[in-house]
Amino acid sequence: TSQMEEFLKNEKLLSYNIPNIKQIIDDSDINLHVDTIRLEEDGAETQTSSEMVMVIGMAMTLIIYMFLMLYGGQVMSSVMQEKTNRIVEVMVSSVKPFELMIGKITSIGLVGLTQLGIWILFIIGIFLSAGAIFSFSGGMDTANIENMTAVAGSMNGVDAAQLAGKMGAMQEIQNMLGSINLTQLLICFVLFFIGGYILYASLFAAIGSAVDNESDTQQFMVPITFIIIFALYAGIFSAENPDGPLAMWCSMIPFTSPIVMMVRIPFGVSTWELIVSMIILYGSAIGLAWVAGRIYRVGILMYGKKPSYKEMIKWIRYKA
Repeated sequence: TSQMEEFLKNEKLLSYNIPNIKQIIDDSDINLHVDTIRLEEDGAETQTSSEMVMVIGMAMTLIIYMFLMLYGGQVMSSVMQEKTNRIVEVMVSSVKPFELMIGKITSIGLVGLTQLGIWILFIIGIFLSAGAIFSFSGGMDTANIENMTAVAGSMNGVDAAQLAGKMGAMQEIQNMLGSINLTQLLICFVLFFIGGYILYASLFAAIGSAVDNESDTQQFMVPITFIIIFALYAGIFSAENPDGPLAMWCSMIPFTSPIVMMVRIPFGVSTWELIVSMIILYGSAIGLAWVAGRIYRVGILMYGKKPSYKEMIKWIRYKA
């Protein structure tokens, strides 16, 4: 089909009887490349690539999203299983319910951090290997590219222009990666993961303690799932406009900030925004953990009754 379309296109062009019309059309094709310049807080200009930054931000966002859902669900399943098997009745005779809940959240969270650490070490290893290759080749500065191109030009069967283009692309990729503060990105990734995990794991633990089986979790899981999916879509749209109102406000709301902020950080976020977002996130996570603990201490000993939101609010108000 493509060959027929190309043949008919050429025949249509020839029917206009314009000399060299195909060459004219080919010459009119313009490939415009615009460099992306990021202005740092100190006024320095850094050349970067919006496409590469977007890919890195989206990858971090998807990882945060998957880990929150995965390990939050594990907390809920573990709490529900202990309640169903009546193991929790023995446990609360030795430790306080709040301590039991925090221990459950912490243990599963450490498993998640261990897996994250393995991934981070793997990524760092890739970057270090790439840097070692560039160092071994003498770097990719302009002088080295010209020298290697000259050597290639003296070799038979080697296209010097093509080699220079490939090496120039490699240099550009190296410069783009160098423009991203990977240390800040990894530190923020871990901090936002911990804060987001504590926030959502507390909710999942409260739900797991309040129900007796998985079918009863649906009424409580729907709002949480909706919020997480909204955060994911907000992160996707924020990649197109990382400084827009949607990105700005969603990076401050604790339920969406772990996901949305990871999209914005590779583009460059001011220090005050990071600090304020983390303060709100961790403050909300601690407060929500306290509320979840109040529900947990009552819910783990309640059987045979499907609780409502109104009843769970009463559990929060019960005095110890």
